[in-house]
Amino acid sequence: MNTYLKIGFLSIFLILQACDIFESREPENPNETKSSYRVPVEPTDVIENLKNAFKDKNSNDYKKNFSTGQPLVSRDFFYVPSGNVSSIFPSDWYVDDEFQYFNNLITRSPQGVAVTLNFSEEAYDIRSDSSLYTAKYSISVPVQNSDPKIYQGSLKFTMTRDINSAWIIYYWEDIAIQETKSWSELKIEFYL
Repeated sequence: MNTYLKIGFLSIFLILQACDIFESREPENPNETKSSYRVPVEPTDVIENLKNAFKDKNSNDYKKNFSTGQPLVSRDFFYVPSGNVSSIFPSDWYVDDEFQYFNNLITRSPQGVAVTLNFSEEAYDIRSDSSLYTAKYSISVPVQNSDPKIYQGSLKFTMTRDINSAWIIYYWEDIAIQETKSWSELKIEFYL
């Protein structure tokens, strides 16, 4: 019995020594990008992922919300800019262009201040293979030593499922509101 007790104590001692359970971990680097992305099993998840990409300032999470075409889905991403800038907007706008503008927006925004995206008057029309989402949006972009810039308008997203059954946006129409800057104008400002 005494031998079993010694072996038991020795085993517990070795396990506690091996697992570093009481060791302190390295603190997270504040410069590392935060990610709140979750797999979009519903169209509402895509919208939450978009808002979180703005809040987290995470351009990789932003890009995941859009169709990149084959082999994941048979539809390529298509963007229709607001009418007030359609004549000056690039005629071909792809997912890589979305990534570039958003990455520029994030890197040029003051650190420690969130870029916020809000939706209102949201409506979903969900079908078996697609979903139409319409909403009004408001984007607040921080500016160093000044009030934030506000971009507002309405949009239409058409979403579909990829081969992994995750929802993604493949069609986006931006609609400007008079007297305000639209999301299309934000894209032009931060594209180059």
